[in-house]
Amino acid sequence: MQTRSKQLLVVTEDAASITIPFKKNVVNINSLSRIFPTIHELKPVGIVLDYDFIGNETEKVLRRLTSNPFYSDIKIYCYKSRPHTKVDGLLTVLGVKQFIYADTAKKQKSNITSKLFGYVLDGVMAPKLIDTTH
Repeated sequence: MQTRSKQLLVVTEDAASITIPFKKNVVNINSLSRIFPTIHELKPVGIVLDYDFIGNETEKVLRRLTSNPFYSDIKIYCYKSRPHTKVDGLLTVLGVKQFIYADTAKKQKSNITSKLFGYVLDGVMAPKLIDTTH
């Protein structure tokens, strides 16, 4: 029996905007209409949503992801340019497991970002690597 490799789906307009320390198991899409067909096709272990790209549609996407049992095993991460207490709180309630802030990722990209995505692909809930209490 052949097992599928663990993949990470990144939803962003520009693939270079999110620094990912590896490229082998990463699939980038830049169209909101392709999110769910791609998830259905690939069955990724994790999704990184670029909040700055998706904007107001983020809530709809998260509600759909968390309400459907087919998507229940997928870890959801959110890339944002900066923290916002109210928005981040809502996104957390809607299913975001971890936030990746641009400032933090740039300062410590080789350490924190690689650990975070390593945990995603290992199928383990990432420990608190990024401070989400801003």
